Amino acid sequence: MRPVVNNTFKIKSEKLDETREIYVYHPPNLEESNLAYPVIYLLDGHSLHNVCASFVQHYSNRDRIPRAIVAGIASTDRLRDFTPTEREAYNGEYGGGGAENFLRFLSDELFPVIEEKYPTRDYRVLMGHSYGGLFVIHALLSRPDLFRAYMACSPWFSEGDNALIKEIGKQLEIGYEKSKLFYLTHEPITSPGIEDRIKNMRQVFRENAGDDFRWEYKRYSDADHSNLPLKAIPDALDFFFPGFIQD
Repeated sequence: MRPVVNNTFKIKSEKLDETREIYVYHPPNLEESNLAYPVIYLLDGHSLHNVCASFVQHYSNRDRIPRAIVAGIASTDRLRDFTPTEREAYNGEYGGGGAENFLRFLSDELFPVIEEKYPTRDYRVLMGHSYGGLFVIHALLSRPDLFRAYMACSPWFSEGDNALIKEIGKQLEIGYEKSKLFYLTHEPITSPGIEDRIKNMRQVFRENAGDDFRWEYKRYSDADHSNLPLKAIPDALDFFFPGFIQD
């Protein structure tokens, strides 16, 4: 895929106490159009932005989905930023628990910058993979007002995340002010614990989701953990945008 980046900028974050790089793809000729666009906020933008932006460009050029803006956020400490509680990482490190602070970075610092720079609609999408997929689930639970559509790609659950899944069930029973779309996906799983939590989450969705929460699960038997986003992102785009209404 050829690079698809219109703009790269850095944002100095007080919430994160660091400077973060943001990669942006936007439809052509923004200055000549009165249109506003949904925004896809993509975690791990340093590695996934080109993949996502290429599919958005290709699909929107063929009127398969609406034109959209992609804002890819470079990662510096995934364990810290994407996990809701402290835990032992897959590499033996221990830490994390900064997901709520990272969510405040998005809502209080990044959203205002993107919405000032570009013509945006009130339709935000959040996409994340692995620890990023776990963060997507946390964002749905903690601040359901921030996003309309979610892709949790191979979320990296730990034992402590069972409570997170239960809380999602309670939230689904209450319902949402604005309808949600949620795309959950995984590759063949080698960890029995993660397999069980994926099953539990699907069961929670089946038992509690109302008309305001449309979800889909797909298991990609021909994928592994590292290449799953290449397969999941285009399918997630198809899932999200047929229900999108251009006011």
